[in-house]
Amino acid sequence: MPLQYTGVVAEHNAVRNSAGLFDVTHLGKLWVEGAGSLDALQRACTADISGLEVGRATYALVLTDDAGCIDDIFVYRLGSDRFLVVPNAANVEAVAAAISSGGVTAEDIWDRYAILALQGPGSGAVWDAVFPDTGARDLALHEWAECDFRGRPGLVARTGYTGERGFELYVPFPAAPGIFEELMEAGAVPVGLGARDTLRLEMAYALYGHEITLDVNPLEARLGWAVAWDAPFRGRDALAKVKQEGPARRTFGVRCTDRGVPRQGFRVLRADELVGTVTSGNFSPTLGTGIALALGPAGSTPAEGDAVAVEARGRRIAGVIVRPPFVTKGARP
Repeated sequence: MPLQYTGVVAEHNAVRNSAGLFDVTHLGKLWVEGAGSLDALQRACTADISGLEVGRATYALVLTDDAGCIDDIFVYRLGSDRFLVVPNAANVEAVAAAISSGGVTAEDIWDRYAILALQGPGSGAVWDAVFPDTGARDLALHEWAECDFRGRPGLVARTGYTGERGFELYVPFPAAPGIFEELMEAGAVPVGLGARDTLRLEMAYALYGHEITLDVNPLEARLGWAVAWDAPFRGRDALAKVKQEGPARRTFGVRCTDRGVPRQGFRVLRADELVGTVTSGNFSPTLGTGIALALGPAGSTPAEGDAVAVEARGRRIAGVIVRPPFVTKGARP
């Protein structure tokens, strides 16, 4: 799991301008199958799992009874009662426990598949060079299809975490090294976890342990769009109360106008008033400056265009409030 191969900025720019290739096999993989699986997933997930068609995937949150975020996940519907669930690596057991109920067990199948993410505007051309005539290039956002990976069956999906057009490949482990090499030979640049973070932050995608935690609810994290309010998910009543009363905190964006890189935990000040704390901060290669997501009290949330400063180890980095995402190119999940 390299942070970088040749450099974060170069790898980031490769994804924004051509095609990058990530190995994200560390992500969890849970298999949910059989009678009751649909109901179990619907209780665990904020998305409309009942309305999810076979051949489609959806982003969802898994909540506690009091609407704290256990994790954010992707759910792929493989059949009427067959699902693939992809949680963050650190939360596999917690998500499996949240799903498993009424005789349904979420099976950990981590060691069956590698996950390779081919992302960027040139990803389609790279894909076609390695897998011509598969039709996968024409998949709509969040669609998936079966794929033969050199004699081993897997999946290819139009999903990703970069904001760019791309694919995520679920490749049986024995075939993964060869597929990775073939995609690189076709022009994909290998990309590490450093650029994965700068890419997702530019799009203001939430990261567990930063924007979402057990102490943060979806409305505070700007993730109300991921909630199907008519679905009977765990934590719905508590979240509906937050919606009615208004969230106590709000997430907002900061674009630095001075040199410096904001980091998680840094304070955000408007004049001398504390208005939030950075949840994620980094240098944006696309914008050429520091950017940050921050969480602060709803009553003092600064307005778009307000001047602020990020307090960084004894000095203040000047910035301005912006409405996320920071970069608008690409497709939001």
